[in-house]
Amino acid sequence: MKRCLVVLAVVSLALAAWATEITFWFAGGDPALDLPVVKKQIEEFEKATGIKVKFIAIPWAEHPHDKLQVAIAAGKAPDIAKIGSPFEHVLARYGVVEPLDQLIPAEVQATFIPAILEDCRYKAAVPAGLKGKLVSIPYFTDTRVILYRKDIFAERGVPEPLDWTWDDFVEYAQQLTFDDVYGFGTSGRYNSQFIIFVWQAGGEILDENDYPLFTSPEFLEGINFYWDLYHTYRVVQPGAVNAHLWDVRKMLAEGKIAMYIDCGDSARVLYEELGDKLGAGLLPKHPRTGKRTAFFGADSFVILRQSRHKQEAAKLLLWLIDKDRMIEYCRVSGFLPARADAAADPVFAQDPIKAVFIRQLEDSRGWIKHPEASFIARILRTEVQEALAGNKSVEEALRAVQETVVAHFKEKGYLR
Repeated sequence: MKRCLVVLAVVSLALAAWATEITFWFAGGDPALDLPVVKKQIEEFEKATGIKVKFIAIPWAEHPHDKLQVAIAAGKAPDIAKIGSPFEHVLARYGVVEPLDQLIPAEVQATFIPAILEDCRYKAAVPAGLKGKLVSIPYFTDTRVILYRKDIFAERGVPEPLDWTWDDFVEYAQQLTFDDVYGFGTSGRYNSQFIIFVWQAGGEILDENDYPLFTSPEFLEGINFYWDLYHTYRVVQPGAVNAHLWDVRKMLAEGKIAMYIDCGDSARVLYEELGDKLGAGLLPKHPRTGKRTAFFGADSFVILRQSRHKQEAAKLLLWLIDKDRMIEYCRVSGFLPARADAAADPVFAQDPIKAVFIRQLEDSRGWIKHPEASFIARILRTEVQEALAGNKSVEEALRAVQETVVAHFKEKGYLR
């Protein structure tokens, strides 16, 4: 009997030694907030499956996307990684991520918010055979809504922003601008603050052939509307051309601005300070298109082509995007679930702030999926700021963006 126990112990040790280990890189995360939840869920996964997970969290300040590219170039990529969208589309362009259509069951795919999942499908024709494939799976998402001071709105007799048009937005922003209070806080430092008005007007950054559209009438209309908030209607706080958004958030908390546009983590911070004085509303809709499009972002999982354990990596991915685990993670992190059934949970759907974010997700979109997306963002932001500062007209600024991006695309071989 004793000999059998010894043999069993040796066999168990041998099996443990041969257990599959996968490497999981996690971009971002807060050691005091969400990372303990992720680690707990990984420990439960290891116990349930026998698969070992080498978990490495890389703060955003340490540039995890750059580190991932270096690891891929060195042939030392992790098996699975959590990254910020749209970086997966950059990786897909170079053929280094595994398509997930066959690894993630169709019934699981069907549980996701359609717009969020669609954002994970590859759009370009290069490399061949990848267009339309899932190159990532969303973990959580966040969008932008109007965050506002209920007490200031009530004082000025302004209705809650749940079905405003552009004209309403202007009228009420002017009504909310009084004494030392500004009706609308914003910052030209962030593309997400002004590209929404372009999308609402029906504008696009690139056409279906990746040709830039910065001088289109719709693009011009959207940026002109944003410019008018600064200069024609004068409802924007001083210094907004280059302000940090957390300073705008601070001004809302202090009652120096009545409303601004921001995402869920800021709403969580503001609610801790303001409580029921904080309200959330939908973005205004364009009078012609009816669009109230917001800018959303997501963090997503990718499985790397270099992985020798793709099936095991897929098991971990499926484990983490389980409905209940996604709810657990998002409750702690403050983000919105990417699964529709998780978003329907009362903790989100019955929360007066989070429920508005979920409604806004119905008309939200992410940044362009192009290898030069960061270059475009930088050029567009710089030129719009030039217009907001009065150094150029909006037309001159957008013409400069168009010429710069077209020349860059030709140099890089995207355009002939």
